[in-house]
Amino acid sequence: MDISVIARKSFSKELIQNCLTVYKHELNLQNSKYNLIVFTERGMGSREGYRGSVFKLGPKVIGMVLDTALDQEKLIITMAHEMVHVKQYAKGQMTHTKNGRGRLWKGKKINAEYYDSPWELEAFGKERLLANKVFKIIEKAYNTKMKSNGKK
Repeated sequence: MDISVIARKSFSKELIQNCLTVYKHELNLQNSKYNLIVFTERGMGSREGYRGSVFKLGPKVIGMVLDTALDQEKLIITMAHEMVHVKQYAKGQMTHTKNGRGRLWKGKKINAEYYDSPWELEAFGKERLLANKVFKIIEKAYNTKMKSNGKK
């Protein structure tokens, strides 16, 4: 899976790219034939009520939009959650009905409340586990930098 990030700030772009690369490997998507295009939109959560979203853009293209007004911890967790949805699309676990109004989970139509839907149960169940992988990488890099600067 190739990941393209469209973001105004280079720091945000680099953080998003690096986190999603970790999640891609953790979710075994490195060999997926899907491409992921990530867009950023500052303040989306306060305007529209959600921090991120994933959607099909084409036959082998998945889109993700992230709210970059989030603090770093929330952004990392949101990316983990949304990347689980990317995995669900890429592996054919989640699809849409022919009219595009409903979702299918492993081929079955699901009529469930948001938090009770199987795709959200999986995403909420894995978001912290995935995010913790990134937090550990950040902590290790920070500790290495502190040691090289002569600080404990």
